[in-house]
Amino acid sequence: MPGRNKPVKRPSIAYFTDINNAHTLQVHAMTDTTPARHLIRTPAYPWLLDESGFVRAGHVLKLIDIVGSEAALHHLNQNGLHGLVVTASLDRTNFHEPIRLWEMIRLESRVSRVWQRSLETQVVVRAENFITGESREVATAYLVFVALDMKTREKIAFPPHEPQTEEEQLLAQAADLRKQNRTAEGKTAPFTPIEPEDNPVVMTKLMTQNDANAQSNVFGGIILSIIDEVGSMVAKRQALNQPIVGVRQDRMSFIAPTFIGETIEARAILTKTWNTSMEVQVEVNAINPNNPSEPRRVASSYLVYVRIGPSGRPGEVPPWVPRTELQQQRAESADLRRRIRQQEETVKLTLSAPEA
Repeated sequence: MPGRNKPVKRPSIAYFTDINNAHTLQVHAMTDTTPARHLIRTPAYPWLLDESGFVRAGHVLKLIDIVGSEAALHHLNQNGLHGLVVTASLDRTNFHEPIRLWEMIRLESRVSRVWQRSLETQVVVRAENFITGESREVATAYLVFVALDMKTREKIAFPPHEPQTEEEQLLAQAADLRKQNRTAEGKTAPFTPIEPEDNPVVMTKLMTQNDANAQSNVFGGIILSIIDEVGSMVAKRQALNQPIVGVRQDRMSFIAPTFIGETIEARAILTKTWNTSMEVQVEVNAINPNNPSEPRRVASSYLVYVRIGPSGRPGEVPPWVPRTELQQQRAESADLRRRIRQQEETVKLTLSAPEA
């Protein structure tokens, strides 16, 4: 029959297990849009809340990694390629508003830029009210992925993606700016390892099969959740045990994979306090049971937290004064990252402003 071999384009659905609540998530690929957008919707369950009554940032970051990777994988495989995608970095993630109990968490991702050996996806997070149907944007994230050959695990190129609409062109321009800033920031504010004399807050966790991704490595969302958990401990201590909320996951780099059976050791220290906010540095090491004396660094990140005052508004953070030369260097680097964040926000507002 004519056309019998013509492929039928169907929306794809991928299933992921949400480790925090053991329910199944559906990631829907809406293939009638260009480029395809991918969607997760899941309730804000009571056990996902922090002491302030809001959904923990770590849980949202885990969902962001799931839906972002699905968009990257769909783009890789749509032209007949069959490979894997690995999260290389999580760019700025700004939490505009908290998510409350029983609101519906809606995450939508799409490809924003494709370079030769990497790809960026944009993830927009919204909170939806069950009763009124009202929806508001609560966070925006950008993730960078690399592609691997299914058999050799060698890096391969993504299929090209040319922006078609004005909105896609603006997204691509902003992605290029973020890439330039990543390079510049790495040169002007290099990562300074956390040492035992820094008296870090330390958290350890054994990685099991429950933490595995499709490649049988540790799922990146698990690392993101651990980073937020240990970072929150430092921020809460500086806030004198008053409520705090994570407002920004700064640039995070996945340096190497973590394997099942290894122990994750996350270390966190304070790097800078401002009026109502503070920055925390987190370093993640993987410890192999066969070689425990040589941990290897697998990820690093900076997070920004805000102290919540009695009125529910941002409250003053007790000041922290750097006392050593290394602490002063970290504080100066934190100020630089803050200026870059403000520059990117200014560019974002400029790009999104309607023409007169």
